[in-house]
Amino acid sequence: MADTTMTPLQARQAEVAQYEANIAMYTAILATLPQEWPTRLLDYRGATDKHATIATVHDMEDVNLLSQLWYADQCYAAIRTETVEMNKAKAILTVLQSM
Repeated sequence: MADTTMTPLQARQAEVAQYEANIAMYTAILATLPQEWPTRLLDYRGATDKHATIATVHDMEDVNLLSQLWYADQCYAAIRTETVEMNKAKAILTVLQSM
């Protein structure tokens, strides 16, 4: 397979497209997950050591729900991070297109 070298403009266009794809993927995943935290589990939100935290939860339904809620929160954050990075790439792309 031949190695294809992209121009800086092509590389930036591909980067923006990848951010857009990532945002779409995380948005689609988020749509499949529960996002409303029940009061009984709110103390677990934002846990930094999820493995240690989950070891203290005895109800397997809560374990399952917590894992989904934590992942939903991660997807929510990833969408925002990808958006920030995409906007930086778009700004550079705009400059490259004007050169």
